Amino acid sequence: MKSLKITTFVPVCVLLSLLMVVFAFAKQPDGASAPKHRLAVEIALEKTWTVNAASEGHTLRAFVRIPASANGDSRFSAIKLEPKMVGDKLEVTVTGLSGDTSAVKSCKDWATLKETPLSSYTLREGEEATVSQLSNLGSNFKNGLLTFKAVSFVAPDIEPVEGGGTDCGCGRCDRLYCCPNKGACIGCGTCGDVCCGA
Repeated sequence: MKSLKITTFVPVCVLLSLLMVVFAFAKQPDGASAPKHRLAVEIALEKTWTVNAASEGHTLRAFVRIPASANGDSRFSAIKLEPKMVGDKLEVTVTGLSGDTSAVKSCKDWATLKETPLSSYTLREGEEATVSQLSNLGSNFKNGLLTFKAVSFVAPDIEPVEGGGTDCGCGRCDRLYCCPNKGACIGCGTCGDVCCGA
């Protein structure tokens, strides 16, 4: 009878120990047990342009050129948007750029333009913002205005490459995915350029 009690007692102790471990992992805070939900900024252009919020340790910038033929604010030749996650919200910093963008091809080229901070927006998923300081930006912008909203993270169906594009994030112009390498910029169809900084 004693051996039956010991034989039953040991497996029950092991089972209870396993249940306690599973319960402890299930009770961990959301940030510790699962990756945070990443958002993206969806920019309302002639073709919808979606740019991921930068992953931790990176900076992802989207650059949209303003056509010279636009009748609006002639102070700027391009607009820079920097989306990043702040908790469960998307923060988008908007900057006006002045200078000649015709020869801009690299991150260094974009950095030579004069910057004028415009505003910063913090959005929950589904919320939208319009930059009131800018108007009549041309036909590439819906209704000539810079409007964007926070949407779910957009991931291309490609394998992540160490030090490569998906480390930082990607842009999507219509059906074209643009994933810059760290420290590089890449054109994203007719939408604009997306640049990844360390």
